[in-house]
Amino acid sequence: MNKNILIPRKTPRPSGPFLKKHKEGPSLRIVQGASLISIFLFFAIALPLFGSSGDIGKRFKGLDKITYDVFYNGIYTGKITWRYLGKEKINGKETEVIFLDSETKIFNLLNLASKEKVFLDTATHLPVKTERDVLLFGNKEDIEEIYNQETGSVRIINSKHKNKDVILHQDKPIHNILALLYFFPQNIPLVKDQNLYFNLPTQKVTVRLVSEGTLQFGKEKKEVYLLSGRGGQRFNLWLDKKDRSPIKMEFLSLAGKVTIVRKPG
Repeated sequence: MNKNILIPRKTPRPSGPFLKKHKEGPSLRIVQGASLISIFLFFAIALPLFGSSGDIGKRFKGLDKITYDVFYNGIYTGKITWRYLGKEKINGKETEVIFLDSETKIFNLLNLASKEKVFLDTATHLPVKTERDVLLFGNKEDIEEIYNQETGSVRIINSKHKNKDVILHQDKPIHNILALLYFFPQNIPLVKDQNLYFNLPTQKVTVRLVSEGTLQFGKEKKEVYLLSGRGGQRFNLWLDKKDRSPIKMEFLSLAGKVTIVRKPG
């Protein structure tokens, strides 16, 4: 059996990640903050597939980009754009590279511009590395995450805090949240009300199928799966049944609701 295959379980794994030989410092707080924003606004996962589901590039269907509009409590606040950059070798390992460009402004609460590259192993679609440039209220942070799937660890490097790298340890395999929600695996079994568990560098996420139905997408109606999940926040995810690409996402918290909707075309 492929050790990277994720098996649905009835009981969750132990409660979470821990730090090794490093106290919580600026780099970790920034990463946790960036992760919180990512989960709340544009979320982000790459997880192993049951068999091959084709290259990530094929999910773009020849499109130059895929764009999503972002709304906060029903008010338009920005957009998210995905591009496929092709294949690249990282330390001898072949990866597929996807690029996210996000710009979101929620009144005076949040002014965020983020550009992120996610390097996914072509064989397993697990993350190998991420490069994140974040501009939050005018403060720029360059953050790199290096994944070691063999040891179950992630090294976090922040350009503003040299010699203060953070090493996180987590259950294996470790995923990246962006790739899960935007490029949900096509071959993973979805069984109603059965939980799936995923390991992120700083937390765990639970996802389950709630129902099947239709959702308006431009001038047509799409057959969709409705998934519900819980990580840092509660979220709902509507996936196109044909290719499991997300048509709509909702993220819920005490601060309000963020809705992300794919633009047709």
